[in-house]
Amino acid sequence: MRIDATCGSVFRAWRIRPLLLWATLLTLAWSLLGCAPGLSAPAVLNQAETIAREDARRPLPQHDSSAPIVTVEVRAATPIYPGDPVTIVVRAISQEPVDAYRLAIDDADTGWRAVKRLPGGLLSFEWTAGEPGSYVLIGQARTTAGAVGEGRRLLTVEPPDSSSSQSGQPGSRPDPTAQDTVIFYASSVTLPTYPFAEYQSQAVDPAYRWPYRRFDRDRFWQQAPQPSPQTYQLLILENRYLQVLILPELGGRIWQVLHKPSGNRMFYQNNVVKPSPWGPPQQLGWLALGGLEWNLPVIEHGYDWGTPWDYRALQESDTVASVTVATPRDGRLLHASITVTLRAGSASLEVAPTITNLSPDELQFDYWQTAMLAPGTGNRPSPDLHFVLPGQLMTVHSTANPDLTGPTLLFTWPHYKGRDLSRLGNWREYLGFFEYPAAHGPFTAVYDPWYDAGAVRIYPPEIMRGSKVFGLGWENALGSDLFTDDDSAYVELHGGLAPSFFEQARLAGGASISWQEQWYPVVDLGDLTTANANLALHLARTADAFQVGLYPTRPLNGVINLLADGVPVARRAVVASPEAPFQGVLPVDGAILPQVQQWQLQVEDQQGQRWISYEMSDPS
Repeated sequence: MRIDATCGSVFRAWRIRPLLLWATLLTLAWSLLGCAPGLSAPAVLNQAETIAREDARRPLPQHDSSAPIVTVEVRAATPIYPGDPVTIVVRAISQEPVDAYRLAIDDADTGWRAVKRLPGGLLSFEWTAGEPGSYVLIGQARTTAGAVGEGRRLLTVEPPDSSSSQSGQPGSRPDPTAQDTVIFYASSVTLPTYPFAEYQSQAVDPAYRWPYRRFDRDRFWQQAPQPSPQTYQLLILENRYLQVLILPELGGRIWQVLHKPSGNRMFYQNNVVKPSPWGPPQQLGWLALGGLEWNLPVIEHGYDWGTPWDYRALQESDTVASVTVATPRDGRLLHASITVTLRAGSASLEVAPTITNLSPDELQFDYWQTAMLAPGTGNRPSPDLHFVLPGQLMTVHSTANPDLTGPTLLFTWPHYKGRDLSRLGNWREYLGFFEYPAAHGPFTAVYDPWYDAGAVRIYPPEIMRGSKVFGLGWENALGSDLFTDDDSAYVELHGGLAPSFFEQARLAGGASISWQEQWYPVVDLGDLTTANANLALHLARTADAFQVGLYPTRPLNGVINLLADGVPVARRAVVASPEAPFQGVLPVDGAILPQVQQWQLQVEDQQGQRWISYEMSDPS
């Protein structure tokens, strides 16, 4: 069967079942007429979607391969029910020009569609969800030289009564449509899960009285067990701009933050629970599930990345809701408690950890947070992903790159030996490094211009003195089959109490340490230059102007001022919000550009409150 996609038209693809065959043919004929309406605005991504497992051992495509890297993006309300609209986008990363795309939904196939006939050069569809069940989505891209790349995704349509809400009523959940509302509710997600518990044995780290489970990696790979569906509890905080998903049974992690206006995801999201060969050497089996995880009391992801954490949810009011996750009080000497708070009218998430030494004696320990990131909708970074670190000197932790032999090699940032190492596509192999001699702060960020999306972390560097970056590489990247069953990938931003893995934090007996961070997704900036708790800024200079992009974490109505050596030279009114970021131009007299020693950009609201002030000598 074929399904038409001429001119990016809307189509409806149903599984071929006897009762639906006639409806399918009518829908196909309607689509072939080319009179379908345009695509709807992106919606919140489906969190119950899982990854097709037919290619369980497929290696990560290489950047220098002739075949394009293909992603199949799904945008829909969560969860998906029969009759719901679902937007499906097929796109590709390729060194060679892509001349055609193709999409199959089970037995329905578009055939090849020329890029020149597709609006925006991408294959975009609206599909009406069929009856409950799993649907295999296969996207393909073909280059002008004939090389074909493929990406797969398994989409699940739930029965109408399968969802749950805070009230316990099936098929419904609160709808925070008002700007002054935030809600908490509970749901669940079903993920293909490898039986890794069958390959674990009990162990204890005596230094911290910390119980953990040791993974028998060799036996797991020899027996090659297959995954089966398992349902996990999902805790959800939601307001007008963000949907925050927490998995208490899998390390209490923030699994995902969805930017609702765009449908973008901030974190990498592994839709299969699969043990990797990484983790603490004495434990192994780390689950690269994605999101933001809490790692203690040892380095390399700690011990409790995949265990149940205690939790408590608190709906303080219509404007504030939070979830606190915590390690069990079972005799271990350290205790971690992390409170995740979402406020109404804000596109920023508050994260407030507290680490307590329950013993009478001083303890040396490790605490790191690991954020696995793939901002946008493709669930893998592009080669243009850009790391934004304020520091100028880094030190290697680990790498396979011969130009950065380490560990502890110092290198300049962002340029080293003629390469811009802030760009992922310039990495040949995997690389991990720390800001040196400690975290610069007060922010770190990543931005992927290909998806026009990013993520920002705001933190206190006087407390969180460690800042680490890790990536799988690009040309010779670590294979995604090590941790998932598709070709998805990620980069990592770490934050720690100690400056690096080569040092430890100290805490006196009975003492605690607490701090607060902010995390938020960013969209529609083009790139990212700097950020604070109020907004993310992109600034680029041309021959006679400055290009400015602003993404505020709450609505802004104010003014942009540009100063040259302290003298105002340009001014522009600005209205922006998390739903509608600002991009504009500030013209300047080209004759004065070479004479200016210091530029300053200021953003203020109508009450005169300064939202950001950024100084630069050469922002181009």
